[in-house]
Amino acid sequence: MGEGFAQGSSADLIAELEAILPELRRRLDDYLERGAYDIIAADEGFNFAGQIQPLLSELAEHAVRTREQLLDLQQARS
Repeated sequence: MGEGFAQGSSADLIAELEAILPELRRRLDDYLERGAYDIIAADEGFNFAGQIQPLLSELAEHAVRTREQLLDLQQARS
């Protein structure tokens, strides 16, 4: 899967992410709704959310650090 992304542009990769995020939200919402009356769905949703959260948090933190470092590089050149 990762190899296919290497060939595309950054814009293509962002478009893929934008396509995936609504489905992740929908699935989380579905687990939340079903979890109110289905203990298995509640457990699956809890585990699914637990897998998503650290991945997206790490990515967001990395993006912030990258922007800060790029700004620092630009300022050092000025």
